Order: sequence, then C-alpha cells, then structure tokens
Amino acid sequence: MNSTNSEIQILAVRVERLEAQNRRWKLISALFALSGVSLVLMGAKPADRIDPPMVRASTVEAQEFILKNETGHICARLSLNLPIKTVKQPNGRMYLIGPNQGIPGQAALQFYDDKGDVLWTVPSMTQFLPAK
Repeated sequence: MNSTNSEIQILAVRVERLEAQNRRWKLISALFALSGVSLVLMGAKPADRIDPPMVRASTVEAQEFILKNETGHICARLSLNLPIKTVKQPNGRMYLIGPNQGIPGQAALQFYDDKGDVLWTVPSMTQFLPAK
C-alpha cells in the first residue's frame, strides 16, 4: 500500500507541474495572439499626419499674393494693383505714379525689409502715364 500511495503522490505532483506548465503556455499563447492582433490593427490604421493638409490645384487665381513670415510681417508681394497715387503736373495734366513700379496693371514683385520699407521692386523703373 505504501507503494501505491507514493505512486499516487508522484502522479499528483506530475499533474500539478503539467497544469502549471499548461497555464504558462496558455498565457504566452494569449499574449502572442494579442500582440499579433494589435500589430494587424496598427498596420490597418491610417498614418497620422504631422504636416497640415496641402491643397493641390492646377490653377490658382488671385489679384495679389502676399508672403508673410510666422510673425505676420510681410516679406514680399506679387500684385497687379500696387498702390498708385495721382499727381497733378504744372501743365495741369493728371498722372499716375506708383512707388518704384512700372505700368499700372502690370505684374510687379516687391520685397520688404524688417521695417516695412520696399527693398527691391521688379519692374524697377517709375513711369508717368496719363490718367484717363
């Protein structure tokens, strides 16, 4: 009887070890399954955009393009309608004149310094034109 009790105890110890090992394998299998599912879900998720969305167009129409830095200071301006003044000449005729600009209605590009003064303008020659 002594041998049957010891055999039963040996079997009980072996069964306990197998059950513990079985629990470990179940836990490891569940972790692998969970990580596999999360990997698939991460791959299916669309990428987060760091850059703001960009508008792509074949044509952009505007009367004026203004280039500003991050503080709002105007650095450059491309325009058809630069500021124009009317000047009366001694002979009594009215003329249009703009600051360092060419023909009114012609495209002009101006670059500004930190103070807001015009550094460079294209076209650069000032012209007098009769006012209509």
